[in-house]
Amino acid sequence: MNKNLTIVLVCYFTHKIINKVLKSLKNYKVIIIENSLDIKFKKDLEKKYNNVKVIIPNRNIGLAKGYNLGIKLAKTKYVFLNCPDFEISHQSMNQLILYANKIKKFGIISPIYADERNYKNYGGEKGVKQENSSFYKKNKILSVNWIDNSFVISKKQIKNNLFDENYFLWFETIDFCLNLRRKNFKLFITRKIKFKHYGSKSVDEKFNKIVLLTRAWHYNWSKFYYYRKNYDYIYALTKILPNFVKAIKKFIVSLLKFNKFGVYLSLIELYGIISSILCLKSFYRPQIK
Repeated sequence: MNKNLTIVLVCYFTHKIINKVLKSLKNYKVIIIENSLDIKFKKDLEKKYNNVKVIIPNRNIGLAKGYNLGIKLAKTKYVFLNCPDFEISHQSMNQLILYANKIKKFGIISPIYADERNYKNYGGEKGVKQENSSFYKKNKILSVNWIDNSFVISKKQIKNNLFDENYFLWFETIDFCLNLRRKNFKLFITRKIKFKHYGSKSVDEKFNKIVLLTRAWHYNWSKFYYYRKNYDYIYALTKILPNFVKAIKKFIVSLLKFNKFGVYLSLIELYGIISSILCLKSFYRPQIK
């Protein structure tokens, strides 16, 4: 069992995929924050895997609070944060720890997607930057402005710089990265270490519509909140305006096509935008029984 790293997974009805992920993580302590509140699921996993501890909060606390809870509970030097929608080798995890020990002071260290044709888990307005040291060049380690998921943090380094718990879903990692950079921590990715990312496949397919509605509301709420918090209210309005126009267009098209779900989805998007503009707290929660 690796004594330097704890893996924290924030889950929500990921019953179908979680076993595949956990089988590849048997050499690490794993803390699962299970937002489905499924006690039976907790008992089954802890009986099956002696390296896994499942935490059932008193309610669905979302991603930011879930990550913070996992970080606080972890007793190791490093913590790897993610949702259970990835696959990474034992060798790759060990290599990340070696890099962390070598660099020492950092905000985040992350592998990259094995397939970057559609999306990357990192980026920034100024792009990526190659560090000058031979160690960084040899191991293809670059600094970036933000990293979205699957990253290692040092408990000692981040201390109280945890995730903003006003976020329930979306933009919490981007906000976390900005906060670290403002405190002069560098965020690193390494092109030498890659992992598979399955995205929305982590949640059971029967909940697809509920997931779409939840993400639609929170993406829009969180986007406006992020820009209002880190810049100013007027700038946030300019950033959310394209989303507002897009939702209106989607509503009209769905209405003309008699697409009931499309109409409802666009209304949920508008609901999230308006709620955030009115400075209401993030209150929308998925209703799964």
